[in-house]
Amino acid sequence: MFFKFVITFYILFNFTLKESWAQDSNQIKNLLSIVAIVNDEPITMMDLDGRLRLIIISSNLTNNADTRKNLSGQVLQSLINERLQQQEAKKLGIRVSDQEVKNNIKFIENQNNMQENQLVETLFKNGVPKSVLPKRLKANLIMEKLLNNVIRPKVIINDNEVNNEYNNIVSNKGKLEYKYSEISFNFTNISKKENLILIANQIKKKITEENNFDAIAQRIQENGTGFYKNNDWKLLNKINQDIYSNIKNLDKNEISDLIITNTGISIIKMNDKREFKVPDLSDSVTDISFISFDLPINKNKVDIVTENIFQITKNLKSCDEMTNLSREYGNKKGKYIGKVLLKKLPNYFIEEIKKLNLYQPSKPIIADDGIYVTMICDNNKKLNQEYAIKEMIKNNIRTRSTKTLRERYLLDLNRKALIDVRI
Repeated sequence: MFFKFVITFYILFNFTLKESWAQDSNQIKNLLSIVAIVNDEPITMMDLDGRLRLIIISSNLTNNADTRKNLSGQVLQSLINERLQQQEAKKLGIRVSDQEVKNNIKFIENQNNMQENQLVETLFKNGVPKSVLPKRLKANLIMEKLLNNVIRPKVIINDNEVNNEYNNIVSNKGKLEYKYSEISFNFTNISKKENLILIANQIKKKITEENNFDAIAQRIQENGTGFYKNNDWKLLNKINQDIYSNIKNLDKNEISDLIITNTGISIIKMNDKREFKVPDLSDSVTDISFISFDLPINKNKVDIVTENIFQITKNLKSCDEMTNLSREYGNKKGKYIGKVLLKKLPNYFIEEIKKLNLYQPSKPIIADDGIYVTMICDNNKKLNQEYAIKEMIKNNIRTRSTKTLRERYLLDLNRKALIDVRI
């Protein structure tokens, strides 16, 4: 009887063990299965599963089969784009070091008042493999370097465009303008429209429950599911008509319904509305000239050299005199700069400039790369205001153009690539 029991137990145990091994083996095979090939480089189910886990946890979505199914197409397209960007960066010799990724993680931890290594560990405890977040952040850093090296240099800003926008700003004084934040999801060939709508609805529900639009939007931007944009104030003629028709009646802090267009889905939070006034930026601009001198090799002589410079420059009465003096004295690098935004100058310049009257030479300014004396050459508030507004316009055009060129760049990479999607 005892032997029959032992034999029966052995058979049952052996069968259960084999069944467990078979399940584990099937799970491993599933994770290693290929979901897409991008120019001969595979993206595995493990890659997709890890990213899905990261997005679901970081966006606080319901972790079930429906959520994963609805997200899969969008996430896979994001992984394909990242792989294409990595391949392009490799061709161009663009690299991202492990230290850069670690620094990025530390920055996020500091922003969220977390201890060192707490972020990855917290995600790991919630089922996200430790390699997933660093890979995602590395992809972000690669994209940023591609933007700096490839895309932003292609942005062209012409004077006509700037002047047209400037005239538009001046002529719209008194009209209503809007400030809103936006989460957007683009339709792709891989993700189904109806799946993306379901995910967008889930996210809108979370935003309503948690009342934290910007934090959720930021996480969506970071994990690559969609895009987050905290817009500057916009007049009606700068707002997409589909967007405007859905937000014009929103109250402050109200969240829009899903805005579905031919290209994607948007969720918008109305931050505020106001009567448009041309901002007074005249104090943010200065018009300067400077003369510069090399630092003495002997640091003990800095005070003596500084006193000599003061004696040479203290009686200057105009920027023309300073320019002429810079041809005879100093390191010959001094010149008339003209109008410039104060925020673009070093802090040690800004502090001295704020103390100066028109045509008054500053005291010698000691910097790491030399000793400087500067002077305000003009203080025409009207011209300063025009310059500041146009610089703001240039920055807005630069941001818009960069976004457009980035989207075209990704489309071109996708068109040129050999991509085999297997799910």
